[in-house]
Amino acid sequence: MTRLREALDGIAAEAPLVNLLDAAIAGHRRRRRTATALAAAATAAVVGVTSAAVTLPWQRSAAPAVPQQSTVVPDLPEGGVGVLSHAYHTPCKRVAEPRGIDCDDVEWRVVTGAGKTYRVPQALVSTAEDHDAPVALSRDGRTFAYYSKQAQGHVVRDMVTGAEVTVPLPEEEIEIGSMLAVSDGGRYLVFDPREGTRYPGRLIDTRTGKRTTINGKYEPVTIKDGVVQWIRYIKTDLWFMPVTGGGKPVRFDGKFIAPSELAPDGRTVVALDSEDVRAAEPVITVLDVKTGRTVRQVAVTGLPSDPGMVHPTAWRDAREVEVRYSGKGGWDLYAVNVGTGKARLLKRYGKVLSLTLPGEAAGVLP
Repeated sequence: MTRLREALDGIAAEAPLVNLLDAAIAGHRRRRRTATALAAAATAAVVGVTSAAVTLPWQRSAAPAVPQQSTVVPDLPEGGVGVLSHAYHTPCKRVAEPRGIDCDDVEWRVVTGAGKTYRVPQALVSTAEDHDAPVALSRDGRTFAYYSKQAQGHVVRDMVTGAEVTVPLPEEEIEIGSMLAVSDGGRYLVFDPREGTRYPGRLIDTRTGKRTTINGKYEPVTIKDGVVQWIRYIKTDLWFMPVTGGGKPVRFDGKFIAPSELAPDGRTVVALDSEDVRAAEPVITVLDVKTGRTVRQVAVTGLPSDPGMVHPTAWRDAREVEVRYSGKGGWDLYAVNVGTGKARLLKRYGKVLSLTLPGEAAGVLP
């Protein structure tokens, strides 16, 4: 049982959680490959989406993604292909009994900012123990990290030059709920083998090989500007730790989930108040990371009317934070004004699996 699930179970002591709480909360709620397969079979997920090329891969115009025209997706070539917009993996196939589902051909794919999709067959999707293996993109979309069975470690690749470095790791260390994050430039890799206090996370300097062990009570949110952001649920604590070490966790007055990265003001994040998880209209809470106090709560408007889950992620500027939205139509990305709560559509990804965006500490999601 994950710490986020423990928190939600405590919140729902007097009322059952709605089915949406079994859906994905990006970066926090992971499932085993078998559960992902069932979700894929049920939704007949679509693959091969594209996006417009821009300065930063996640800052996009409010236009739906257009499926790539070619039915043949090429393998990721050696050398540079350009910054990435996102990554995802393909669904399992429905087959005849007795298994009903065939996951042998599931693979990771990446999409460039120019809209080109590539297969990444060398990126492990699931371990021999059936544990999901996540991938990660740096905040600027230039660095891609994945686990390679052949290399027996995480490969950190510069997508512009094609240069690679391998961080050795036995495959069996990838456990349930494994998470991965990579810094701009690829120097630092954050690996959390499993959600749970007995499995400490690691900050790895890919240049020197130095590994810093992190208290297993914390799990990564993102790594930005030389600082790793960690969260401990239920309490709730948020810790901004420089890659050189140090920093001090801040205790919040309340229980919060799905925090964003640090805002441009250097003082606030937005998160979801766990008391409002089941609210018909999402509410985001602005939190002061210096004092742990709530600054304000803002009701989000402009999202689809069908039930869905939201998760704040990166900031576009001082006024807008990007929010993942998962509903009946699949994954969407919105920009939400933290003053007014008004949301505007940035991009539709559709029913892709394990959508991974730049800058997030990624886990495998349905």
